[in-house]
Amino acid sequence: MNASDLDNALNGYSSGQTLADKISKEVEEYKLLMKKTGSSIPLRFNEDKGIFLSNFSIRKLLKETFEGTLSNVHLAYICDCLTLGERVLFENNDLKELIFNLADPEINGGFKTPEEINYLLNKLGKN
Repeated sequence: MNASDLDNALNGYSSGQTLADKISKEVEEYKLLMKKTGSSIPLRFNEDKGIFLSNFSIRKLLKETFEGTLSNVHLAYICDCLTLGERVLFENNDLKELIFNLADPEINGGFKTPEEINYLLNKLGKN
């Protein structure tokens, strides 16, 4: 996944569907490897630009997932990549913690259900 593709989707310059299509192969591989106990999961995150994650951009990511444009596996993969990024900045520590909690479902309690995602959306508010 290219950081620029993610940034474009998070900031409304491209659709969530465009992002989903671009990373579908990586997400499928991620999903299969998540099923194998003890497997190493490669994350392909090309930081071709920096990303600033705001309340707005994280809400957009969660909304795309809640509405079904992105799957919960897409969400986990994207968040896993963001945790590894050296050029990823967060608006505040609460948003950083949220991304880290959504990453790697094997460690953090499984893929998020629509109810959990809706709860997170409500918790983040309208901004």
